[in-house]
Amino acid sequence: MKKVTFGRTLVDGTPDERGPKIELDADSPTLSRLRQASGPLRSNPVTSEWGARLVDAEEVNGEYSRSLGIFPPGASGPDEHVHPNCAETFSVVEGEVVFTLDGTDRTLGAGASVTVEAGTPHTFRNDSDSLASFEVEIRPSEETTGVIDALFGMAHEGKVTDSGKPKFLHAMVFADATADDTYFTSPPRPVMRFLTTVFAPIGRALGYRAINPKYLDESFWHDHVEQPDWEEIDAASSPPSDA
Repeated sequence: MKKVTFGRTLVDGTPDERGPKIELDADSPTLSRLRQASGPLRSNPVTSEWGARLVDAEEVNGEYSRSLGIFPPGASGPDEHVHPNCAETFSVVEGEVVFTLDGTDRTLGAGASVTVEAGTPHTFRNDSDSLASFEVEIRPSEETTGVIDALFGMAHEGKVTDSGKPKFLHAMVFADATADDTYFTSPPRPVMRFLTTVFAPIGRALGYRAINPKYLDESFWHDHVEQPDWEEIDAASSPPSDA
């Protein structure tokens, strides 16, 4: 089966061969899901992650949202965090993903799923030597998608640390704006509340915003990320015709 490559960072419209990329068999189940996306492929060139919306919350009056996440071998995933008001259901599409729920690891392969109930500390990672992908459905949908878009967009513009996190004052603005939706387990929540109370106003006064609207604009992602070429993919997945 032929391989197809996409997801590279665009520099003046040209894919950067030195950066991260997605390489999949043309009949990959990840590609089948990605074909259903309601918007462009997004990427984080610092952490080598990709994502796409499958169901936008606006389409279903905020009842839920569904997205596709794509992660390379060895991807460490986000720091342990909590969503106090929404549940997430992860369904592995391809490869193998380790989910950590309240300190306990669960390794799931393609076709398996797990639901993280509201208030449960969790994270995930790809310990394997192969690409992995999953769908995640969030009920009810909150602000998480916009935050991910913002973090990915900032990574494209060199506005994050080497680990893909906002720098301190910007991080305080993020944490303050999203505390009702998402918070990290370290530092402890009372400590983070103190830090955001002191430093988030300073960050806002310096012009930092939790979510810059330009990162929510589809044109930003078409300008920065190589999108899948579906004609090429269809040609690669079709059996050769008899001469």
